Amino acid sequence: MKEILYGLIVSIFMYFTYYLVIIKKPIRLKRYINNSRETKMIKDRYKLNYDKLNHKMVANYFALANSLMIGVAFFVVSFVKNYVLKLLVAFVTLSFLTIFLYLQIGKILKKKEGISCTITKK
Repeated sequence: MKEILYGLIVSIFMYFTYYLVIIKKPIRLKRYINNSRETKMIKDRYKLNYDKLNHKMVANYFALANSLMIGVAFFVVSFVKNYVLKLLVAFVTLSFLTIFLYLQIGKILKKKEGISCTITKK
């Protein structure tokens, strides 16, 4: 129970930090939307036009996803005692969550852009 509470606290802290540093400042928000690795990856994969989308909404989706990833990884790693195994478990957890959550964000943003999303092989 204690681990769930710590994971939740870490997630909330990360989201509010992200909110204060990126989302609240218009100049940093624009720079984030145009230059961050995750937004470029989703933009290229789903052929999104960020000009049609609300930038704060997009940044909030990524902030929630990133804070959730860190909180879940913190929660999962708290059960492992060995330091090397903690690193391995954290890497696997973060990799899986990154792929899953970013694909979901891409689908949501594609629908918000006005076109229904289908995943196709490249």
